[in-house]
This record gives sequence, C-alpha cells and structure tokens, in this order.
Amino acid sequence: MDRRKFITTVGLGVSAGFLSTGNAFAIMAGNDMRQLFVNPPDSARPGCYWWWFNGLVSKEGLTRDLEEFRDKGIGNVLLVNSAGGLGGVQMPLGAKFLSDEWKELFKHAIREAKRLNIDVGVNLCSGWAMGGPWITPEVAGRWVLQSEITVVGPQQFSAALPLPGNRSGYDHVFNPPGFKDYIDLPLEKLDYRDTAVVAFPSSTKIDGERAKLIPAKTNRKDASNFIRQKDLMEPVLDYWETSPSDKPVPVAKVIDLTAKMRADGHLEWEVPAGSWTIVRTGHRMTGSRLMIAQPEADGLSVGWLSSEGVDIQFEHLGKVLLELAGSVKGNTLRYFCDDSFEDGFPNWTAKILEKFSFYRGYDARPYLPVIAGYIITSAEVSDRFLHDYRKTVADCMADGHYKRFAELCHEHGLKVQNESAGPSRSGTMCMDGLKNLGRSDQPMGEFWLGLRHDEPGGLDDNLGYGVSRLENGQNKVTKMAASAGHIYGKKIIPAESFTTMRHWNDYPGNLKQAADRAYCEGINRLVIHTSTSTRPEDGKPGYEYGAGTHFNPNVTWWDKSGGFLSYMARCQHLLQEGMFVADVLYYNGDWAPNIVMPKHIDPSLGFGYDYDVCNEEVLLTRLAVKNGRLVLPDGMSYRLLVLPETVRMPVAVVTRLKQLVLEGATIVGPKPSMDPGLKDYPSCDTTVSRIAAEVWGNCDGADVTSHKYGKGRVFWNKPLRDILMLDGVAPDFSHDSPYAFIDFIHRSTDEGEVYFLANRNNRIEKLACQFRASGKPEIWDPVSGETRGAAFSIAGGRVSVPMEFEAFQSFFVVFPKRSSSLKAEPFPSFAPVQEIKGAWKVKFDTAWGGPASVEFPSLQDWTKRPETGIKYYSGTAIYVKEITVAATGRLFLDLGVVKNIASLKLNGKSLGIVWTAPWRVEITSAVKPGTNLLEIEVVNLWPNRLIGDAALPAEQRLTRTNIPFKSDAPLLSSGLLGPVTINQYL
Repeated sequence: MDRRKFITTVGLGVSAGFLSTGNAFAIMAGNDMRQLFVNPPDSARPGCYWWWFNGLVSKEGLTRDLEEFRDKGIGNVLLVNSAGGLGGVQMPLGAKFLSDEWKELFKHAIREAKRLNIDVGVNLCSGWAMGGPWITPEVAGRWVLQSEITVVGPQQFSAALPLPGNRSGYDHVFNPPGFKDYIDLPLEKLDYRDTAVVAFPSSTKIDGERAKLIPAKTNRKDASNFIRQKDLMEPVLDYWETSPSDKPVPVAKVIDLTAKMRADGHLEWEVPAGSWTIVRTGHRMTGSRLMIAQPEADGLSVGWLSSEGVDIQFEHLGKVLLELAGSVKGNTLRYFCDDSFEDGFPNWTAKILEKFSFYRGYDARPYLPVIAGYIITSAEVSDRFLHDYRKTVADCMADGHYKRFAELCHEHGLKVQNESAGPSRSGTMCMDGLKNLGRSDQPMGEFWLGLRHDEPGGLDDNLGYGVSRLENGQNKVTKMAASAGHIYGKKIIPAESFTTMRHWNDYPGNLKQAADRAYCEGINRLVIHTSTSTRPEDGKPGYEYGAGTHFNPNVTWWDKSGGFLSYMARCQHLLQEGMFVADVLYYNGDWAPNIVMPKHIDPSLGFGYDYDVCNEEVLLTRLAVKNGRLVLPDGMSYRLLVLPETVRMPVAVVTRLKQLVLEGATIVGPKPSMDPGLKDYPSCDTTVSRIAAEVWGNCDGADVTSHKYGKGRVFWNKPLRDILMLDGVAPDFSHDSPYAFIDFIHRSTDEGEVYFLANRNNRIEKLACQFRASGKPEIWDPVSGETRGAAFSIAGGRVSVPMEFEAFQSFFVVFPKRSSSLKAEPFPSFAPVQEIKGAWKVKFDTAWGGPASVEFPSLQDWTKRPETGIKYYSGTAIYVKEITVAATGRLFLDLGVVKNIASLKLNGKSLGIVWTAPWRVEITSAVKPGTNLLEIEVVNLWPNRLIGDAALPAEQRLTRTNIPFKSDAPLLSSGLLGPVTINQYL
C-alpha cells in the first residue's frame, strides 16, 4: 500500500463519532476476526453496575439509561438494588423492594433490555453480599465458641456446663461490616447451639511463639481487605514443632461426652479418677447483616459454609425474579450474581463435623480441644488437624455456597457470576479463592482506582494500598480471577472496574491505563462500577453511589463516551478469542486460606513469559499430559508445572505428580517428604517419601538439580528461565528498552496469534519488540479500529517489530494465519507546520452558568478566568476560530493538552472524538484553500460547578446531588490548553 494513501471505511458499522483518526492506519475489510475487531459483537461490549438506590427510579429513567447504554456501547448490566448512596446525604425513598411498584419497574427494565438487546444480571439481594429478612439465625453465618471447665474425679458430675463467652476467642475483631452492632450482643441473642462436648486428662496449652499463631490457624484472625497474600498465608504455614515443655494429651484419652449432655447444657458423667478438662464446643451466629440493604429487604447474611441459606435465598428472591422475567429468563435475564464477599470470617456450620468427615476422612471430635489451644497427641499432630480444619472450611464455602448457588441457577436456565475471592472483608476469610471462582460461569475479579492514580507518582510502590489500590503496580485479585477462568475453562472473565472514592474526577482519558492493566492481567470484560439510575426530574449530576466511578448519562462527557466504550469492546473481543498463552503453571499448594498473588515477575522466570496458577482440585482432576505439555480439557497448555517451596504435600497430589511425570510432564520444585494432613498419619508420610524418592531420584537441589523419570523430568533449584531456554523456548515477548514498561498478554486463536501491548508509562516510548511467533505481523489500533501491516525483521526465530507508543498507548500486534492485503509500513511520523495562535471565540451553555459567548485572547485554563460563570463551569464549551492553512499533503490537527475530552469539526465536517493520546485528528479531507472554520467542543468534569454551587444558597444552585462538595475544594484544570498545531504527515 502506498503510505500516502489513507483508507477510512465507516461502512462496516462504526460510527464516525467513535473514531479517533489520529493515526495513519487503515480500516480494512477481511476475515472475521478483523471485521469483528472493527465492529465488535454485542458479546464483547463492556457492562456496568446498574444501581437502583432506594427504589428511586422511574420507567422514563430506566428507558433513557438502557437506550443510552445501547447507543454508546454498553452491552450488559448488573442490576444492584440498595439503600442510600454509601457516603452521601440521605436520599428520598422510592419503590420498596419487591413491592408491586418495584416489580412493575423491574418488568419494564427487562422488557426494555430485551428490546435493546442488552443482557441483564441481578445481584441476588438488596445491598450485598447475600441475605435478607428470610434468613433466620440458624442458617446465618456462624462462629465457633468454646468453654472449658476442670473437674476432679472420681465423682458423679451432674450440672450444667458453662456456656462459652459471647465473643470467646474473638478479642481483636475490627473489620467485618457492621461488627460493632453484633460483636458484643449477649449470647441469648446470638442463637448459640452446641456441636460437641469432650473431656480429657487436664494438661497445659501450647505456648510461646506458637500460641501467637492460634487466631490465624483457627480462623479467628481478623484483617482488612488490604492484607497481602503472603501475610495471610504465611502464619498458617508456620508449622508447629514439638517443644520439650509440651504436655500432649493422647488422642485415645479424649472422651466424647456429647450424648451425655442434655439440650439445656446439663451434663451427667461419672468422672474417672484424676483431673479432667471438659471442653464444650458450639457456635453462635456472627450477626453479620447485609450492607446498605433497603430496610424492607435487610436481614442477616447467609451462612457461607452450608447450602441452606442459599436455598432459602433462591426460594424467596431468585424464583420471584424468574417469575417476573417470564420468557426471557436465560435470554435477556442471563445470570444471578453474588457480589464481593464482605461478611467477616465465618468459620463454622452446624454440620461441620459431618463435612469434616466427608472431606478429610476421619472424625474431628477428639481434636476439637486443639482449637482451644490444647495439644492432642503432639504439636505436629495438632497442627495437622488445624490444617485439615481450615481446608474443610474452604471446601464448605466453595461447595456449600458457590457450587450450590451455581446448581440452582443452572436448574433454572441461568448462569452465575460471583466475586467470590475478594478483596474480601475480612481479608482472612479461610477460602480457596481459585475453587470459589471456579464454581462460577463467569469468575469475577475487582479493581479500584487509586486516590491519586492520575497524578505523577500517584501509583508509586512505596504508597500504601489504601492510596494506590495496587500491590507493586498490579491489581490485587484480577490475576487470580483470570487464572481461575483459564484453569476451569471459563471464557468470560469479568471484573468490577474503576471502583473509587473519587467523585466525578475521572473520565475516559484517565481510565484507560487502569483498563489496560486489567486486560494484561487476563480480564476480558470490564463491568464499570458504577452507573446509577436516576430519574430525569432529580437533576444533574443526580443521586450517586459513594464508591464508584460515576459513569452514566448524567456525567458531563457522556455524549462523547462512545469512543472509550468502543475501545473496550475491541480489546475485549480479541481477548475473549482463542486461548491464553502461558508457559508456566504454578501450583499454589493444598492449604487454606489459599489466595493467588497479584501478577508479578518471578525472578526465576524473568520478564517475557506468562503464567497461570492452579489449585489442588485442578491438579488432581483436570490436569493431564499431551506431547510433553501439561494440558487442560478446555485447551489450555503449559510447558512447566512449578511446585511451592515446601516439603509438605498430600499423598493424592504426590501420586498425581508421579503419573504426570511418567507421562512426560516437566515439574520444578523441592522433593516432598511428608503429608500436611492427619489422615492415615504417620503412614501417609511414608507414602509421600517413597513416591518422591521414585520421582526425584538422586535430585537433591544442590549437587543434582534434575532427574528423568518415565517420559518426563523433575528439576529442583534450577531457574525456570534456564530450563525453558535449554528447551529452546525463548520469551514469548521482549523489547530492547531498559527503561520502558510495556505490559503484554498473548492469545492464540484459530485465525492467528494476538498480542496486546500496553505502555504503562506516561511518556512516549520508541523501541523494538520481539515476538515468539511467525508470519507477517500487523498492528491493530483498538482506539480507532484501524489496522496496518508492520515493518519487521526476523532473527533467531523471533519476529522483531519497531514500535512507537504515545503515553499510555496500547496496540494489538496480530500474526494472521491467512495473508491480507496490508503491506508493511513504518510508524507514522509528523512535523509541525503551523501553530494556531491568537484569540478564540468560546461558547458556553448558559443553562449551566456560563456566558453565551466570550473571547479568549489565547488558550487559557477556565479556572484562571475572572468570570465566575467560567471559573466554576462544568460541561461543554465550543471553541470557534477561523484559520488559514497554507500547508498541503496529509494534515493532522494536534490539540496538545485537553481537559478532558474533545470532538472536532472543520468546515462543518465532523472529525470525531479525541479522548486519549495521541490527541490529534486528521483534517485532510475537510481542509480547503483559504479560510477554514474550526470548531472544537471541549468537555470538563462536574467538580468545578459543584464547588461553585457549594458556596451558593440551595435555591441558587444549578446542580443537584447527594454527594457534598466543599466550597474551598481545589478546582480542576479545565478547557483546551493546547498548544493547537497543524502537523504534516511525513
């Protein structure tokens, strides 16, 4: 293709308003993947949380929302009903939840969504996480409680055993939602119930540093959702060792007295000679309730470790919604949702002993005193029991709640989407995050915006999580959600996106970086948090939620949001295609709690290789070997399986590893020598050691670092990168700049190899990128939908592509399997030929306090103007100027600095929306000799008008909202700041 020729095709269904034509690439018709990239299917569109606050919605407002969603590019909504706005002033009340009025509104929304082809999911409660007035104490969340008493025999004991304290063992609870309302309730208000009573010869409890680990090991440690993965998991992996001062109780000396205690707690027991300790174990409801639920729908949260609560929830709410949806259930109404787990740290259920026996294969009763700190048999044995207890809690959560929820949804033709692995509140909830997520059809993550995310240094690693909302530059749980999707065979991996406590400070141009970060972590559907439904008569910006990027038709820049939404749809279409490419599969161990670290570069692996993380369930039931690669039934494959740095591994896992290596797998990690659990102890340790000796042979990780076994190999203490390089496996992606941060993710499809690259720095980067791929590369721009052939060279079996990125810019580099007509072109370069200086006529909207028209002698920040109507203006202003263009050839208009989004017309011809770098648009087709009329619409954000209104009496204010602003808050830079230049394409 002649690089002087530029083809713009809008006949493929892309609105010109969605195009940024600031790149000299071409939109080409071609194969399906290319066409669908230009004009993505509805399934690729992003979604949003659609909040209905206090039922304060109307049919008119609902229709407006859905029509606007459809028009701008939102393809699915997650409906959340709640009270209030979490942080704002009190809001008026609308339709009560599940009232006849509310039901009519719901049916109207479903009908309109069907008409507009928008998919709907519903959060299955008012507020979150799950519960309601129908949840009774016995099926609510539970905490284990214990009391103890010492008696001396021989005697006939006939008395009531002491009840546990109402918060015995929970001395440092500080974070579960609403805990102050229930933590200190008297026991008679907490539905106390017994589990078991045992007695044993009196002894001492575990002591020293080991005792400090009891809260974590017994699931009674609290923490915020800021807790890091290593801080959560390391305490439970600090194994107890025997101390000379220990006075263990032989397990055979533990007597089960449960049958001898009446329902009222009265015990009849003929006490043998000696001093005996009686431990009464039971449980109370935690008392945790829903967050910001409407009063008529408020109630206790379900018990997360059993299925009874979710069954009741589905009966009282799920079936009602299904009946209201009628024939569109499974069609327009696609799924039910369980929002993020924020319900403290329930650790017990009425059937815990039955579940323990089912999952672990032995009776827990004799070991219950360990929860109170006593040593049964030995410190090591006691620690193994606690390991098994924690795993049982995690299994109960995964199966009793999330699996059962999925079964109920599937029985009624719906899918299920859960934010089931955090960031949790409490952060110490004893869960297997991957297993929880794997129970969902659409395993969901979550990411927030930092408080200063768009400021220089606002995401620095030295800032706390509460400021940056990142861990070492990455989101907390999105890599875990992505891994769960990959290892459990789930195509759609959504994330609650852009959650923040900033109000109207964000816009497409500063949201893109966060979106790209999530895409590179493996998320392939952004669900924008949040889009509040408001009634038109409630004004603008309207009632809003206190924690979420405000993204609805009331934001100032809504009419120009289509470009950003199209960007997301193009990215998501390609990122939902084919399979994720990863060389390494990390096994995250068999313990609980079990959470995956944020995305990071393993020093042993280095940059350029990607990975997934798996759990015990996937390793045992889904992982196989084919042609030397580890494979999953849905198509994922890996070259290496990397084990955790521990010598403890269950017999079942070691046995499976043996089979995998025999069949040709390569595994990397230390030789295991013992089972972490108590079943079949001590013979289980002998079995682990015997199998490991076969598989690892003489590999000791020191003198010998590898061993062949069957068709496969094991390595120990050999860098992963060295292993891959020895096998001839170069990095999947690399570049030649020591300073650039180019993030990536790779998908392999039937039509080609697809790499997404994102510049994580706020600066221009020019570098050569290398790919482990073959064929002729193409560069696809998701901002514009434009594609071009890429210049490239081949060296060492790798394709090298010279690339240039604007600040935070991203591209897809695609290696199609079928050749196209696109020819290789270098990145475009430009030379400034004219700066547009002098005065501009600027028109404001008088309805929002601005002057009808004013002359700016030069480009100036609105907040620096003397007129209060401009200084505090929020909305759209139109810059008008007549210009004479002397240059010829292909010309582009560069806007310089824009606060915050713009669209352009030249001589009446629309040139599209400019919302991100590069802030330029081609004007070749619109420019003419002589005088040209240039019009630039610029939109800023709501805070300036809200700050100005804060100083006015209520009756003089132009804005209406529940989110208060202070009159002395700093104003946001606004307007077209430039410099505006005409650049010639070289």
